[in-house]
Amino acid sequence: MKLFPQDADCVLYETGFEDDILGRAPLSKQLSGLVERLENPVVIALDDKWGNGKTYFLKRWCAAHKKENNGSATTVYFDAFENDYVSDPLVSIIGAVSDRIPAKQQSTIRKWKAVATKIAKPTFGIALSLATFGAKQHLEELGDVLVDSVSSEAKDATRNLWDFEKERRSAIEAFKDLLVKLTQDQDAPIIVVIDELDRCRPDYALSVLEIIKHFFSVPRVHFVLGINGAALENSVKARYGTDVDAESYLRKFINISFSLPRLMGPRGDESTVARYAAQLISDMDLPRALSERCANLMLYVAARNEMSLRDVGKILSKIAILPTSVLEGRYKEGFIDILCVLLASSVVDPKLHRKLVSSSASIDEISEFLGASAVKTAERIDGNYNPEYDHGLTLWLVTTIYACGPESALDDDRLPSWKDDIGSRFDSFGRPQSHRKIPFNIQKDWVDVFRV
Repeated sequence: MKLFPQDADCVLYETGFEDDILGRAPLSKQLSGLVERLENPVVIALDDKWGNGKTYFLKRWCAAHKKENNGSATTVYFDAFENDYVSDPLVSIIGAVSDRIPAKQQSTIRKWKAVATKIAKPTFGIALSLATFGAKQHLEELGDVLVDSVSSEAKDATRNLWDFEKERRSAIEAFKDLLVKLTQDQDAPIIVVIDELDRCRPDYALSVLEIIKHFFSVPRVHFVLGINGAALENSVKARYGTDVDAESYLRKFINISFSLPRLMGPRGDESTVARYAAQLISDMDLPRALSERCANLMLYVAARNEMSLRDVGKILSKIAILPTSVLEGRYKEGFIDILCVLLASSVVDPKLHRKLVSSSASIDEISEFLGASAVKTAERIDGNYNPEYDHGLTLWLVTTIYACGPESALDDDRLPSWKDDIGSRFDSFGRPQSHRKIPFNIQKDWVDVFRV
């Protein structure tokens, strides 16, 4: 049995969607088709919550674009978080792009790097950062030119400010012209994938966006950003103040957005959470009965709450550390269901979790967490059979209310007629002792023995 989900091996620019358990390949093909046919420069954001697989998708897309989707563009993967120690992102981005350009274009690359020293600022800060952190991959020719530039800049510190600005503007145009030449010489677009942008220091993250807009805005050069939009908006507010319209600010830089699909399958009716959970249960070698029951609950919870794929892994890791007596024991299904509810809520909604443990959660809170609306839990409406009725969901609802809700919860008219028999899921005679202490005891004796 494994404690944590194991990341699938990925060789950058080589591993595509060969093992596509989450059905991402169709989206990969659509993204490739979009960037290949667009002439004008675009910035596309993969905007999704943390833990939903953005990095998994983007790394594999960098390989799949040519290998699986018949794309012609050169893809460049750049981890912004790994490079935010450098004062100016321009140096790091140029280095990443240069590494992906064919050897026959290296003369153009050398000119491109040389021109870049005139627009990078502050030049001395960049050189110092690179030398201090030993970023050898970015020094080479660019580093040599930077050293010369620093020396020259020190000598000419008193030169006319307007001449300097004029030279800088000319350098920006030359920089863009050489970038266009790179795409023309290989007769293919260049697509830079910038990942983990929202994890960077606010100043660095926003500098990346500004560099993209001002220096890389040329035909057939596109950017795909991996971001959490809400987190990036916080970076904007950290830099410009809480009153700024952060969403509007980001729209100046990002042209197109998309998210990873939550549903998959031929009819789009299979949850990625369910598929991912099934895969992890197998990979982690977890006990089937308990794990699959928990996966069934996660299907309902994910439909109503913000549950990431990382959350799925956390919940299943909690199963892996339960006492052996629980994993191998034979307990009534009611106890197993309450255990699953406590495990899921501890990850997805810790505040509600505390109420569930103390049997003080209201019916409305429990219903909201499970996504158990009246439409789905009413057997009959106006005396007629309800085609939307979901017995499995209703069973989760009534069981949870019985153990974790208020004393008089089962008197609620919204619950089905068989609610009075729910005690049999905990005791063969249907009369378990102190049923409202069940969640507390499960938490104390099973869940809290070991914690992750």
